[in-house]
Amino acid sequence: MTQPGRTQDDSGGVYDDLKLPSGTWRPYTAIQMVMTVDGAITGPTADYWPISLDADQRTFRRFRIHFDAVLHGARTLGMRVDRYMWSAELQRERRRRGLDSPPLFIVVSNSGQIDPNDRVFQRRSYPIRPVVVVPETADVTPGLADVAEIVTIGMDSVDLDGLMRYLAAERSVRRLVCEGGAILNYYMLTAGLVDEFFITVTPSIIGEPRPRTAVEGAAALPHDELQQLKLISTATHEGEVFLRYRVCGACPLA
Repeated sequence: MTQPGRTQDDSGGVYDDLKLPSGTWRPYTAIQMVMTVDGAITGPTADYWPISLDADQRTFRRFRIHFDAVLHGARTLGMRVDRYMWSAELQRERRRRGLDSPPLFIVVSNSGQIDPNDRVFQRRSYPIRPVVVVPETADVTPGLADVAEIVTIGMDSVDLDGLMRYLAAERSVRRLVCEGGAILNYYMLTAGLVDEFFITVTPSIIGEPRPRTAVEGAAALPHDELQQLKLISTATHEGEVFLRYRVCGACPLA
């Protein structure tokens, strides 16, 4: 059942008219997230999902029309990341932009312990198998190679710099969207691999004492090493505020 304020339709998204650069040695990379007014990106139980309203839901599913690949951390699986992956709407909008193939779906995991029965691996209509990236020391779950392409990059943990080089050189990925989770966002940002940060503020408050936030490392960055952003644009639709930032100090694209 569709919740009030969370209808699905073919209306446009806030960022339909984006014009993004493309990368050469690494993809031009954007992070896209949503949070409540008190900073939570998810609630304590599945009952809170989704946290955003209709405008963000439309924008989220249509944001992928601009990108060659979608990146996720393994911990986000099971959180409906498969939604809208290859709808008629997405196909139509990508064709209008000269993109005939679907975005490559990539999951990174240091452990390799991923359930091969997760919904993202069971979408029979999706024309490209998901790619799971693991380090050499990963103990990959039996059966995962039957439903996903396994790519090894790094020794004890996934080498994100190496992953970006692989995507650009071997998979022709020129634009990449990272949809979390928070830990992957942290390591992508601190490695200098993110060019833009898109975040929607949705008008609700959950009130958890320690909510999950959009970027989470093992410890806070030193005060003199904070990630600096430059605001590019703001937009308000149906009570939600869409913020677009440029990340200062990202690695060169060429």
